[in-house]
Amino acid sequence: MTNSTAEISTIQMEIDIDASTDKVWQALVSNIGEWWPAEFYTGGDADSRRFTIEATPGGRMFEEWGDGGGTLWGTVIALDPGKKLQIIGYLFPDWGGPTQNYGTWTLDENGGKTRMTFSETGLGRVTEEGLKEKDHGWRFVWETLKAHVEGKPKPVWAD
Repeated sequence: MTNSTAEISTIQMEIDIDASTDKVWQALVSNIGEWWPAEFYTGGDADSRRFTIEATPGGRMFEEWGDGGGTLWGTVIALDPGKKLQIIGYLFPDWGGPTQNYGTWTLDENGGKTRMTFSETGLGRVTEEGLKEKDHGWRFVWETLKAHVEGKPKPVWAD
C-alpha cells in the first residue's frame, strides 16, 4: 500500500492576442473544435473526433470520438460571456492524477487586442515533472488558439 498526501499547485500565464475579445471568445467557446490541437485529444480516430465547450453553467468541456466514446475534460462552473470562463475537471491516475483542477480564463481588451489570462489550480497528486508538462501543454494550446485567431500557421508541438 502506498500513502501520499495531496498538494496544491498553480500555473498562470498571459497570452496577448491581436484580435478583439469577441473574436477570441468565439474561438475559445464556440469554435474550439476548429483549432484544438490534435496532439491533445486523449483518444479516438482523427477523422471522427471533435472537441466542444458547452458555454453554459453546467455545460461540458469534452471530446467525442464517435461510436459513443470520448473524454469529459471538465464542467463549466461559471461563465461571464465574452469575459470569463471557469471550469472544474479531474485527472485520473493514468493521466498523472488523481487531481481536481480549477481552470479560469479571463479576457481583457485593450485597443482592439486581447490579453487572455489563464490559471489552473490543482489539488491532488502533484509532481515537478507533471507541473512542467502541464505548463508546456497549456502554453502550446493557447499559442495554437492565438495562431488560429490571428490567421497564422499553427505552432509545432515539441516535447
